[in-house]
Amino acid sequence: MAPKREKVTVDGRELSLSNLDKVLYPDDGMTKGEILDYLRVVGPAMIPGIRDRPATRKRWVHGVGTAEEPGEVFFQKNLDASTPKWVKRVTLEHRHSTNTYPLVNDLATLVWLGQIASLEIHVPQWRVDEKGRMLHPDRLVMDLDPGPGAGLPECVEVALLIKPILDDMGLASVPVTSGSKGIHLYAKLDMKQSWEQVSSVAHELARSLAADHPDLVVSDQKKTLREGRVLLDWSQNSGQKTTIAPYSLRGRFQPMVAAPRTWEEIGSPDLAHVRYDEMPARLTKYGNLFAPVLTDYSDEDGEDDGGRPPPSSSSTRGAAKASYGQRKPSQAAGEAKTDRLAPYRAKRDASATPEPVPLEPPEPGEGNTFVIHEHHARRLHWDLRLEHEGVLASFALPKGVPTDPGHNHLAVHTEDHPIEYLTFSGTIPKGEYGAGEMFVWDTGTYEVEKWREDKEIIVILTGREGGGLASVEDGKPVRLALIRTDGGLG
Repeated sequence: MAPKREKVTVDGRELSLSNLDKVLYPDDGMTKGEILDYLRVVGPAMIPGIRDRPATRKRWVHGVGTAEEPGEVFFQKNLDASTPKWVKRVTLEHRHSTNTYPLVNDLATLVWLGQIASLEIHVPQWRVDEKGRMLHPDRLVMDLDPGPGAGLPECVEVALLIKPILDDMGLASVPVTSGSKGIHLYAKLDMKQSWEQVSSVAHELARSLAADHPDLVVSDQKKTLREGRVLLDWSQNSGQKTTIAPYSLRGRFQPMVAAPRTWEEIGSPDLAHVRYDEMPARLTKYGNLFAPVLTDYSDEDGEDDGGRPPPSSSSTRGAAKASYGQRKPSQAAGEAKTDRLAPYRAKRDASATPEPVPLEPPEPGEGNTFVIHEHHARRLHWDLRLEHEGVLASFALPKGVPTDPGHNHLAVHTEDHPIEYLTFSGTIPKGEYGAGEMFVWDTGTYEVEKWREDKEIIVILTGREGGGLASVEDGKPVRLALIRTDGGLG
């Protein structure tokens, strides 16, 4: 007997729905009809985060089953012949295949995927343009995956270590409990970097945290290393990888979902994964918590032009990787003068901080002074500032000035600072940007070996007698490279 079908209209599209009473989550009793109702409710929040992204699907046609008898699942990339003609799609060439993927850009497509039991939707961190061309990624993701003996509490510890680093990079972040085991931590990007560059920054961040917290974090996929630790999986930033979409159902024995969370929730001892039937109330209470990392569709730049920064010379001492995750003001010839201190000024209350906050735009200058601050903020780090064109080009060094030419250090390009910051020391009050004690670790002059804006900066630093750099190279000048990250620096 043919299954009973029901015709419905969603966003002006006619869909034929069947087997609405079929139970797809036996342990819970959740039916296909309830799945479709869930998708209709979360669709307005879910679709902005997955639109224009080629979607791969995990399908449980006969349900997820039980622990004793798990349901059969298959991973689907290509659309099949039964796909409605109105479903938007994109065809992508891979190394060994050419696949046609759906673009889940509307509620009708999302409901249709539910009808064919595509319980999980996975998407990359990049979108395609109107011609089907791959754009630069608009978000970074770190997958916090607990190993045996670890769980959500350990993932929370790691997430709270990552957040201040992303904050210092100027990247808005949103935690998502995966609905499976761990936490996905997303950060919004400005689409200026290729996926190779983003992956390199994510890899360096993972390695740095694993080195600082070896009993809690691993960045290596080897299972033998993961007992009681959290794998900080940076690899999902690859152009070939996908991640479960926020708000998607999970194919677990209970109908859990990938749920965006507040940071207050992440810090709660009662943190748990979210069920599908909790999500409507959460949307009413919080709205779309994933909104801070959504792309502004009025800005469509970032097309992959294949450009790559040059590799560093093997003789470069202690090359510090710079993420360039923060936007940097630029001024083309003939344009109106750009106030390069506007981002700096916008983050500070001149009446509350002892820092210098000039009211006027900086004047051009040709000085060659540098300062390195030791900054006891939420996370101890050092700040390198180089006098350049009337401002201080600034880089946060979470692990300090590199002392071993065989090891790179992560560097984060921050907003330009005023020249007056060369001599600043003091305590920034709690509640202000960069709160904490700051003092001069070393200062002096520098020579430029190479300065390619937003590409590569190589300088030779000569510090003061008895300054911090004296311990790096026995008082000799220190050659330092700040290199925009790419896949070649490892």
